Amino acid sequence: MQNSNQEFKQSESLLKKQKTLILFTIGPVQEFIAQARRTRDLWFGSYILSELAKAGAKQFEESEGKLIYPVIVNNNWDQVSAPNKILGVVDTDNPRDFVRNVRRTITDKWMETAQAAQDKMKSFINVGMWERQINELIEFNAAWTTLEHWENKPAEDGKEEETPYSRALQHVEELLAARKTLRDFRPNNPGRVFGEVKSSLDGGRESVWSKGRPEDPKLAKLGIKAFETLDAISVVKRMAFEIYPQKEKFYSVCETAFHPYQAYINKYKGVQQKVDHYLQAIANCLGMTSKDQLMRKDGEYDARLFYARRIEDFLEEQGGLKAPEVEEKKNEITTQLESLYQSGNKPFRMKQPSPYYAFLVADGDRMGDHLRRIKDEDSHRRFSEGLSQFAIAASGIMKEHKGVLVYGGGDDVMGYLPLHQCLDAVQKLRQSFARNMQEYTFSDSDTAFTLSAGIAIVHMLEPLEEVRQLAHAAEKKAKITRDTLAIHFHKRGGGDLMRVVLPFLNNPADQMKKIQRWMIGDKLFSAKFAYELRELYRTYESFTAPSQWLYESDPSKLADLLWHEIERLAVKKKPDKVPKEKIAAWITELKEVFLLSSSVEPLHQLKHMAEQFILAIHLEKEGVIYEEETASISS
Repeated sequence: MQNSNQEFKQSESLLKKQKTLILFTIGPVQEFIAQARRTRDLWFGSYILSELAKAGAKQFEESEGKLIYPVIVNNNWDQVSAPNKILGVVDTDNPRDFVRNVRRTITDKWMETAQAAQDKMKSFINVGMWERQINELIEFNAAWTTLEHWENKPAEDGKEEETPYSRALQHVEELLAARKTLRDFRPNNPGRVFGEVKSSLDGGRESVWSKGRPEDPKLAKLGIKAFETLDAISVVKRMAFEIYPQKEKFYSVCETAFHPYQAYINKYKGVQQKVDHYLQAIANCLGMTSKDQLMRKDGEYDARLFYARRIEDFLEEQGGLKAPEVEEKKNEITTQLESLYQSGNKPFRMKQPSPYYAFLVADGDRMGDHLRRIKDEDSHRRFSEGLSQFAIAASGIMKEHKGVLVYGGGDDVMGYLPLHQCLDAVQKLRQSFARNMQEYTFSDSDTAFTLSAGIAIVHMLEPLEEVRQLAHAAEKKAKITRDTLAIHFHKRGGGDLMRVVLPFLNNPADQMKKIQRWMIGDKLFSAKFAYELRELYRTYESFTAPSQWLYESDPSKLADLLWHEIERLAVKKKPDKVPKEKIAAWITELKEVFLLSSSVEPLHQLKHMAEQFILAIHLEKEGVIYEEETASISS
């Protein structure tokens, strides 16, 4: 009888509610976001993952759990994107059922979204295949540990500075990482017929069209092309604004690339008159009563009408036109567009809009090191609050600079921007991250919070998956030195991929504005000077072991020598009409902006200087000018 009572007490203690640290993730992240042909695919892939994470986080709190990451500022769930990783604590005697309940909520949210798309597309799809692909998508992994266990367990030798919370956090991270190494193998459910058509966006899934690609004008208005054979997940993405009609419209990459040209049109009355005449000709071609019918709701021009290769997209989305009519109207509008760009005599001929835009990827530096400094739950929550505040600020910064925030959760930012705004935007993101994190994090942090960013400058017709890869490669380059901006300029149709690395401490946005003022406004140098700077760097960089003959005796000698070389080039390559006295004054200003010091290897600084001058030339060729607030730059 005594043994039975002991067994009962032991089983009762096992059912006692304990404070449990729970970590779960939602996926697939890369697969779901990366498979995108249109910007709405890219944005919605990120958006729906965020919505699923929010649903899981809300359920966590409604089940009496307390979130540690993310922290939703002022309980405003609409302000910020939720990361795919959720951490929190809860008093529970059954963490497995608690986690299952969260998972069920996330799955229900996804099924609700998919059902909304299915209801609108039912007449076009193979329902059985649709349901199979939808049901197999969501990946959910979770791990947990009780905090009481770590409070009672002594610290290992050499790790006495760790707290029970920090050890529990590390353990649950390790458990989740181990869980992710295991794959869930589902039974194979092949398509109805061997060799069934594959999705044009995801080769691992079949197309869900019931009979090839249905010919229906409704699909064209949704942005589904005649050649696209889409799987269920891709169809859901393409239905973004049908499922969530209340979401504000976001700019496509075409509209984003067009922003500098929109400013050019607005700036000059004569240009605006020519554009209005062109739009009226298009309105007449399409049987419209006024050119105003071609304007967007926000009063700006439809960017597709200014790029010959996007006119067909515009006509297809209008609807009501058969294929031969689309071709006929496209040719007529293209002829009108060519006339617009050929109007005026040199040098006053109409400019053409640049087809290039900037794709940005950024995240915080040494975040793992900062997290390891966290010793308790409250500090971790303050740290998370700083990340949430930064995410809110990042959204505002992207909007302010006419950009589109694809994803902004935690310390991660992904989006795209017009070329003439991207440097200012990324500089403000870096400043905002440092400010918010230092304000909200734990008090004993003596390490500065910095951000590294990669920008890929690409043509708007480049596949989005490749664009993301270029931006991530640039970010990886920036991460080598940290607190750095790396820019990869990818010219369409061949040519070298230009790579530029710019430390944020040098304020690259302000430097670019000064360079373009010297080049365009003051006409102090030409492209030859910029490329000679790069050759100067390569020449000195090719010398073997420069430290043996310069650095050891006096580190400042190389900096002085390089400045003498720069002065020589500035005078030698100066434009004919510029007097030497003006060049001498410019060299003084140049030294103030690009200080070659012995504290950082002077050759590296010369390289950054040369790369930035060359980048300024490339941007000017694309009609992109960064205007200083205190300086007037001609257009």
